[in-house]
Amino acid sequence: MKFHGCFFSILILLFAGCCNNKTRITNEATIPGVTAHIARVMAPRNGEAFRCGDWIAINLQINPDSLIQIDSAVISSGAKNHQVCFSDYENLRWNSDKARVGKNVLKISLYKKGQKETHSLVVTLLSDIVPVAYRYRIVQQYPHDEDAFTQGLFYDKDVLYESTGTEGKSSLRMVSLKTGIPIKRIDLEKQFFAEGIALLNDQIYQLTYKSQVGFIYDKETLSLIRRFDYPINEGWGLTSDGKHLIMSDGSAQLYFLDPEFFTQVDQVEVFDNKGMITYLNELEYINGKVLANIWYKSIIVIIDPENGKITGQINMEKLMPQEAIDDSNKVLNGIAYNTKNGHIYVTGKYWPVLYELEIIPSL
Repeated sequence: MKFHGCFFSILILLFAGCCNNKTRITNEATIPGVTAHIARVMAPRNGEAFRCGDWIAINLQINPDSLIQIDSAVISSGAKNHQVCFSDYENLRWNSDKARVGKNVLKISLYKKGQKETHSLVVTLLSDIVPVAYRYRIVQQYPHDEDAFTQGLFYDKDVLYESTGTEGKSSLRMVSLKTGIPIKRIDLEKQFFAEGIALLNDQIYQLTYKSQVGFIYDKETLSLIRRFDYPINEGWGLTSDGKHLIMSDGSAQLYFLDPEFFTQVDQVEVFDNKGMITYLNELEYINGKVLANIWYKSIIVIIDPENGKITGQINMEKLMPQEAIDDSNKVLNGIAYNTKNGHIYVTGKYWPVLYELEIIPSL
């Protein structure tokens, strides 16, 4: 009886083991005595560039010492936690169609009986969109203060608001569009270098260059409401989508900040179909897109803030004043939007003129 009881116990254990071979195991347990890798990722190379929409093949080299076949594989990626489960690991592919441009970290998890192994892989995605080249028509020219080192600009209810920079000369201004003369002006403390400004909920938000300090003002009086700190090392451009503040820091990044606590809630890298676009400067949010000046370039790029893709650009080189062409300080900077007629206002640092433009798609 003892012999038969032992025999039946062994049969039950063997049967359970066979069933487990067909069951996908998702815990982190490891097989006793197994220390070798399940597999290695051979391709793509870490950091390799592809284009949004590509199906990216993941090539694995299975460890020859591994006696148990891979049961399944899972790829997870991105802020939206896009996941795909595969049972056919030999044809493992990731569809980048819904991913953002820039660096995407893929987590490749391999499963085999009781063991899980995860590999991290970075792929860089270029935009799959060729930017549309837009033209413009000059509607009107207005005078602009040649002493204004323009860092931020927006337009609201027939008034132009402007932030000017440099230490000791930084200011926030309400400006008459027709004359270019400030209606109201406040000067910042001398240690602050003012940067971009944005309007949100009838309050003006202003960045500073390297202080990581911002200011909130009453829109009507320009009286200071309070200061705030933000986590980005440098402040450059600033705008708002009506819910968040969107800022640049001179890199290829757009940062999304909560306007109450100023914590970073999102971030996108900006790419066109050829590569990363850096030196993002002054920003303006218009109809779901972010328009951005590029420091030292006489172009404005149009960015989809959902995915970081550049969808269009406007060449402003012909607007450069003659005296600004050879002066590296007098660069194009400043974009404001008139919601009533759909026109934009553009100017530059120390420019004597501000332009009202109608933007026109190229033929």
